[in-house]
This record gives sequence, C-alpha cells and structure tokens, in this order.
Amino acid sequence: MTNANQVNEQVPTYADVPYDAEANLKGSLQAMRRAALRARQVAQQTGTDLIVVRAGQVVRVRPRKKAA
Repeated sequence: MTNANQVNEQVPTYADVPYDAEANLKGSLQAMRRAALRARQVAQQTGTDLIVVRAGQVVRVRPRKKAA
C-alpha cells in the first residue's frame, strides 16, 4: 500500500451533473458525497485512515482535522 505523500496528484474537483441528466444520476452524486463525508467523520472519530484510490494506486490517507 502506498502513503498519500508518495502520490503526486491534485485533489479532484467534481463538476455538477448536467441539467438534463436523469433524476437517479443527480441523486447518486449527492449520495456519494454524503457517504464520503460520513466515512471521513467515522475515520476521525475512530482514529483510522481512509483507504482511497489515487492515480491508480491504493493509498492510505489520514483524515483532516476539522477547523475549530
């Protein structure tokens, strides 16, 4: 497994779903964002790393602490 420091890539920015997309597609993007946020919250609470794929490599990422 690779550490996040070993992968050189920008944090992805996700565009909005096109206006004419199906309702299921629009809802699925919002659901994925909610699931990612919840995964980060659980990782922070439990002190565990997130496992993500970046640049085709599996990477262990420490969740960021919330700004107070």
